[in-house]
This record gives sequence, C-alpha cells and structure tokens, in this order.
Amino acid sequence: MEIKYNDGYFRLVLAAIAAHIIVMYNVEKGFFEALFTLSYIRGFIGSWVIALLLIQYVHFVTLRLDKKYDWHDNTLLRFLWQTLLAFAAPAFLAFLLAAMFFWIFDRNIFHTSYLSQDYTLVIFMILVINIYYFGLHSFLLHRQVTRNVNRATESPSREILIVDTPTRSIPVKLDTVAYFFILGGTVFMRTFDMPSLGQSYQIGIPLKNLEDILDKRLFFRINRRMIVNFNACTSYKQGRNKTLELIVAPVLYETGTKIPAEHERLTHVSEDRVVSFKLWMDR
Repeated sequence: MEIKYNDGYFRLVLAAIAAHIIVMYNVEKGFFEALFTLSYIRGFIGSWVIALLLIQYVHFVTLRLDKKYDWHDNTLLRFLWQTLLAFAAPAFLAFLLAAMFFWIFDRNIFHTSYLSQDYTLVIFMILVINIYYFGLHSFLLHRQVTRNVNRATESPSREILIVDTPTRSIPVKLDTVAYFFILGGTVFMRTFDMPSLGQSYQIGIPLKNLEDILDKRLFFRINRRMIVNFNACTSYKQGRNKTLELIVAPVLYETGTKIPAEHERLTHVSEDRVVSFKLWMDR
C-alpha cells in the first residue's frame, strides 16, 4: 500500500525551526536582540538551506525505501537501510555542508565550536526526522486501512448473482463462490462445489464492478485478474519480487495439468496489495 507524505509546507517550517535553534544554540543574546544582526541572518539562511537539504534527502530516501522494504514485512532490512541511508548518510552530508559553509567565509570547521556543540544537535535533529517519518507512515497506513474497512462496511453488498447461460438463468449465492478470475479477457466465476475449473460460469461483469458489489470482508482482489473468497484461502507464502503466493481451494489446476501462460501467476498477491491482504486475512 503506497503511502503519500503530503507535508511539503511542514518540511519548510521544520527546516526554519531547526535553523533558528542551531543559530541560537549557546548564544547569550535574546531572540529579538539577535534577530536583526548580520551574524544571525547569515547563519539562519545558511542553516536553513542545510536543514532543508537534509530533510528533503531523508524524505526522498524514505519514499524509496517504502517501496522496496516495507516496515511490516521487512522490519530488520528496513531498519538497517533506514539507519544507513537516512541517518548515517545525512549526518555525514551535514558535516560536508557545514564545512563548505564555513569555507565560504574563510573559516576552517575544525577551528570552530561546530563539531563540539552544534553538530551533536544536528545529529539529534536527523534522528527526530527519521522518527517523525516512521510515526507518520504508521499513522497514515492505519488511517488508510481504517477508511477502507469503513468504506467496505458502509457499502451495500449483494448476496445473489444471476448467471445467464444459453438455456437458463441461475441464481448463485455469492458466499458459495470460491473465486472470480479472468481467462482470455473473459471473467469467470467458480463455486466451491465445482469439480473443475472448466465448469466455471462465464459472467459479463468486470472485476472492477464486482469489487463494488461484493462483501469486502468476504472477498479480496489480489491482483488485476483475480478476486478470492476468504474461505478459499488455505495458506500463503513469500513469492517473487515481494509478492505473496496464495494457495486456494479448490485448486485452479490439478497436478500435471497444462496451465495457460496468463494463469501461471494468477494466485499471486500483487506487491502493492500485500499489506492490505495480510490485514484483511488477520481477523
């Protein structure tokens, strides 16, 4: 599940607050006394640029790691990469930027009090930014899942689906349907009591429309080509490329049966649906 951090303005304000704290740290002058001095303005602008670059960097890295290493499924790897790329790397970058700032004004960073005083504060702020994004990610994920659950609860669901065949129309109770799937561009429906996939009913309703009428607690769309019944999910395991391989009952194809190429990964839960699927299963 993709999380979007719409906090652009907050990052600007956060950088300004951090810059002010850095400039005023260990300064005996009061705020208004120092506000209009050249040293404060110069230090604030330089610190604000550095702080903004660091925050933007942490934001950029966090977005990329969200897509590659989910906090829920790859906790250890995510922690290690977050520590290396979003904490250690910006800490080193902060040192280089500060050294460049002092160099512009013909000062050696090692001959200043920056490393013994301000740099410790900068490290702490980088840590705070990482904690902020971890907390924001958890909050937004919880809110998004809650909204999906509420939407599923509030939306009306069908109990019966009429299947039209050449000779008759058959009312099918939806709780008896094991899964819906697409084969050759056509949507099919298989019930639990159908001995083989070949007996599946052909229906003229796209999966997207089915999602709107099905009970969200009972059915879940695992990918672009399949919707499964909760009671058809017997187990799942880690698949390739951060997907999940779902084992369903009744099985799609018996052992030894030739499987169409488009169905080789039919029961794989797409990467962007893995978190939602696990939350849906955990009831």
